[in-house]
Amino acid sequence: MFRTIEWLDDTSQVRLIDQTKLPLVLEYIVTGSHERIAEAIRTMEIRGAPAIGAAAGMGMALAALESKARTIGKMIESLEKAAVTLNTRPTAVNLTWATTRMLQVARTTIGSVDTIIQRLIEEAKEIAEEDVRMCRRIGENALELIKPSFTIQTICNAGSLATVDLGTVGAVVRVAHERYGGNIKVYSAETRPRQQGARLTVFEFMKDNIDTTLITDGMIGTVFREGRVDCCVVGADRILRTGHIINKVGTYTMAITAKYHKIPFYSAAPTSTVDMETAPDDVIIEERDPDEVRMINGEYITVPNAKVYNPAFDMTPPELIDAIITDRGIVRNPTEKKMRALLSK
Repeated sequence: MFRTIEWLDDTSQVRLIDQTKLPLVLEYIVTGSHERIAEAIRTMEIRGAPAIGAAAGMGMALAALESKARTIGKMIESLEKAAVTLNTRPTAVNLTWATTRMLQVARTTIGSVDTIIQRLIEEAKEIAEEDVRMCRRIGENALELIKPSFTIQTICNAGSLATVDLGTVGAVVRVAHERYGGNIKVYSAETRPRQQGARLTVFEFMKDNIDTTLITDGMIGTVFREGRVDCCVVGADRILRTGHIINKVGTYTMAITAKYHKIPFYSAAPTSTVDMETAPDDVIIEERDPDEVRMINGEYITVPNAKVYNPAFDMTPPELIDAIITDRGIVRNPTEKKMRALLSK
C-alpha cells in the first residue's frame, strides 16, 4: 500500500493521508504544527489506534520544534501541554501510550534542549517503524490460524490506513494473500456510521487485488448463516488485561453472531494496544457527534433534531474471543493470566 503517515526529514514536517476524503480523493495533509496533528486525530483525518499512536509521537516531536523554550525545564512544560492537546480521543490506548513514551524520552535525555529535540524526532520515527515491524509479525503469526482458501469477515478498517503501513487485520489478510498465492477472500462490513469498511477497507484491498465483497452491517447474520466466511478478524483500539477488546461499535454484535454460528472470532493488534491497568468498567467509550448518524455525505437521512446515541466503540468479552493475534504471539481463549504471560515474553 502506502504510508499513512510519515516524517519528512527535509522539511521537519509530517505528511499524512486525509482519510475523510477517501476513497474518492487521495489527498495529503502536510504540517509542522502539533495542534494540526491533534485536529487531524480529533476529526478522524487520521484514525486507527496504531496510526494515531504514530501521529501522537510525531506531534510531540513537532511540539518540541515549535517550542520557544531554551531550558530543559521549560521544554518539558511545553511537551506536557502538547500531550494534553494531542490526547483528543479517550478510548484508543496507543494515543496516550505514545505521548507518555515521548515525555519519558524527553525527561531522561541528558544534554541540551537541542539534544532533546533530536531525540524526540528519532523516537517518533522509531514508533512508526516499530509499528511496521509489529504488523508484519502479526500477519506471520496469524498463518497458524488462517489457511488457504479462507474467506475472512472484517469490520471497520484495521488495514494500512489504521497503521503506518501494513495494517493489523490488513497484515493478517495481506501476509496470507502473499503466502497462499492470492487464495484469500474478504467480506467487509460497511461499518456505520462513518463507513470505514466501505470507504477504506474495500479501497485498500481492491488496490491490492484482494477479492473483497462489501456488505452492510445488518447482513452479517445472513452471511454467517449461509456459511460464506471461515472466520472473523477484527482490530482493537484497546485490549484489557482481562482479554476484553474494545473495537469499533458493531464488533460485539459480530462476535455474538459468530459464536452462535460456530465461526472462529479473532482480534489482531500490536502489544502496544494492550492496557494492563484499566478494568473493564473503567474504560471510557468515546461518544461522537450525533450528526455522524443523522447524516451521510452532508445530507440528513432522518429528522435533523432526532435524538441520537453514537458510541464509537463497544467492548467484546473474552468468552466470545477465540484468539488474540499479536506481534509476540497468539493468545487463545484469552484470560488475565495468559495476557500477562504474553507481555512477559
